[in-house]
Amino acid sequence: MRITTTRLFGLTEISPEEVKQKLGQPGFIAIDNNSISSFRRHHLPGARHLDPGDYGPEDLGPDRKALIVFYCSDALCGAGPYAAKRARNMGFENVFVMTAGLSVWLRKGYPVEAEIKNGAVPE
Repeated sequence: MRITTTRLFGLTEISPEEVKQKLGQPGFIAIDNNSISSFRRHHLPGARHLDPGDYGPEDLGPDRKALIVFYCSDALCGAGPYAAKRARNMGFENVFVMTAGLSVWLRKGYPVEAEIKNGAVPE
C-alpha cells in the first residue's frame, strides 16, 4: 500500500471510476483544487474551482452530509487532500479525495468541461 497525503491526513480515497458513476447525482459535489488556468482548460463535469487554503463552509453549501470529492492534478499534489481536510474540520461528513487526480481522469478518456476552447475565453 502506497502512502499518500490523503492517507496521512486520515481521509478516504475515491477512484476515478467511482467518481464517474456519481457525476450528476443529487448531493454530489466535485471540487477542483488545481490552478485556475488548469481548471479553465479542463475539469470534471460540474466541478467547482476552490483555492484549497481560501474558502469557507458557505462555499461548499449548507448540506453537511453532501458527498464532496476534492481533487487536484495527481497523487503527488497535496492541494486536494489539504482542502478536503479543511472541509472535514468544518464539519462536512462525507469528504473524499480522488487521489489519482485529473491526470488519470484524462488518461482514461473520461468526460471533461472547459472554459477555454481553442485558446479563446468563451463570451
